[in-house]
Amino acid sequence: MSGCNFFDLNPEEEEGAQGKADGQAPALAKQVEAGDLPPLEERLPENPVTVEPVEEVGSYGGTWNSAVLGIGDWPWLGRTVGYENLTRWNTEWTETIPNIAEDYEYSDDAKTITYDLREGMKWSDGDDFNADDIVFAVNDVFNNTDLTPMANQNPPSAEKIDDYTVEITLHDPDSLWAAHDLLQYQIVNKPVHYLSEFHIDHNEDADQLAEEEGFDSWTEMFERKAGVMDSALTWQNPDLPTLYPWKVVKPLADSGRMVLERNPYYWKVDSEGNQLPYLDSVEFEIMQDEEVMLTRALNGDFDFHTRHFNTAENRPVLAENRESGGYEFIDLQVSEMNTNMISFNQTIEDEGLREVFRDKRFRIAMSHGINRKDIIDVVYQGQGEPWQGAPRRDTPFFNEKLAKQYTQFDLDKAGNLLDDAGYDERNGDGVRVSEDGTPLSFTLSVPGDFRPDIIDSMEMVVDTWKQLDVDVEMNVEERSSWQDSRENNEHEVNVWSGDAGLLDAMYDPRWYAPLHAGESNYGIPWAQWYVSDGNDPRAQEPPQDIKDHLKMYDELQAEPDPKKREELMVDFLAESQEQFYAMGIGLTQPGYGIVSSDFRNVPEQLPEASVYNTPAPANPEQFFIEQ
Repeated sequence: MSGCNFFDLNPEEEEGAQGKADGQAPALAKQVEAGDLPPLEERLPENPVTVEPVEEVGSYGGTWNSAVLGIGDWPWLGRTVGYENLTRWNTEWTETIPNIAEDYEYSDDAKTITYDLREGMKWSDGDDFNADDIVFAVNDVFNNTDLTPMANQNPPSAEKIDDYTVEITLHDPDSLWAAHDLLQYQIVNKPVHYLSEFHIDHNEDADQLAEEEGFDSWTEMFERKAGVMDSALTWQNPDLPTLYPWKVVKPLADSGRMVLERNPYYWKVDSEGNQLPYLDSVEFEIMQDEEVMLTRALNGDFDFHTRHFNTAENRPVLAENRESGGYEFIDLQVSEMNTNMISFNQTIEDEGLREVFRDKRFRIAMSHGINRKDIIDVVYQGQGEPWQGAPRRDTPFFNEKLAKQYTQFDLDKAGNLLDDAGYDERNGDGVRVSEDGTPLSFTLSVPGDFRPDIIDSMEMVVDTWKQLDVDVEMNVEERSSWQDSRENNEHEVNVWSGDAGLLDAMYDPRWYAPLHAGESNYGIPWAQWYVSDGNDPRAQEPPQDIKDHLKMYDELQAEPDPKKREELMVDFLAESQEQFYAMGIGLTQPGYGIVSSDFRNVPEQLPEASVYNTPAPANPEQFFIEQ
């Protein structure tokens, strides 16, 4: 299966656009004239990627002003200024297309991918990018257990065929591998010419160098330079060469501003052959408070933003201030398929609770004990509809039964189901008890600094569950504490938002089977078993029916034919319907972002998903400020 060629790779030379100087930014032209920078034709690859502007060929200059919520908000950097992989999503999110790789091809068994790289591509410091960089990143970094101690699911190996051809071989077949951005991200941001000095296999004195630089070991030094396990670190080292449109000049920190400036060796051009990006720089104000971010947005301080403050609750005030703030809305087709996903921890250490939570009759009863319509009316201003954890209607994966089953609010039915499950007796406090007298009692953990609507929703859930004579306590936790509890498998019941409602349902089916070792909250140790082949000491081997379900996903990944993969995905979701791992509240409604009135080439509508990396596939390198 060969990658489809989306871009025109041979643009005709035409007269430059406004603000251009010989097809490049005026500041770069001056550096060339002064002898401080090679000519443009020596900085571009033989076949640069051509980006067709959304509206028009832009002009050079200006700064894109944005913001992040602390260091932990580094994913917004990847979504805006750090999305360059071997392949990428097209803007419409319908297929994977070549990017750094000029072309790619799978073997018939979906275990080997051959990538043809762009000859003449360079890192931001002018050094050549080639197959050696990929081999180093895969074999010496990604597969080095000292640098990545956690077991890698389906570990790849890399072989250099020639300077611009590399083969990635997987342990198991995976026809989706080429589309996994997080995997590719790790293998295209490790320049061997810069990082080899800090790697023990390439520099026998690396430990001594680490000591001289104040580190305890070469691995600590390498992590600080490259950000292997902590991706935030890749934005904290201005010396790390990059392939991105802009390079870091003032790093990500706890406060202040992060600044990036144009990469003079960037390898994409517009439809008239002018080198991108148009914008001179990008600046991110580092904030700690969403309310402050909202205020800044209302003042018109952000040129383009689709994160954090763009909630349903804030939409009216943002709409009211559009004229004074000098911005407009763009529509976001959200992939989030549920406002709240409640997970009963079926792998909890407490044997009594584990037995209760694994009883599907119990989970069905608790689902019927939720008044979704009231929650939607009160918390979400009537916007939405009762929905379980299921893909959205506008996907080939829509399963109406999965989306709608057990969503009817019926306390009588819920009570009868609990009776049938063996909880028909009460103790002196009026709480249902099991046959051995154990009360039906548990804690619902809610992240307190994530989304207020989730807290409000869960308060209403707890109220109706208590009417079933169930002893449930809601515990609002600080987010890091909530996260620690989840990662350590200590939570009894928790809640999060429901991702993977569009195309990402296939690529990240965390809610449809225990496949995500960090976020399949109903069975994280089962997912750890799956991703580590049982080698993770935290893992728990799932029951046979769940292992059979996981095997269905393996078969899907191994299928090279896209149409057959979709058919297998439909079957996979039918089993998710039978398993009913977790329960939702309501279908998330369409979202929005803001864009400054003079900020051009931004599409009027975009998908919104972590897998899609909104707005990256819209090519931010072609955004420009209208003069």
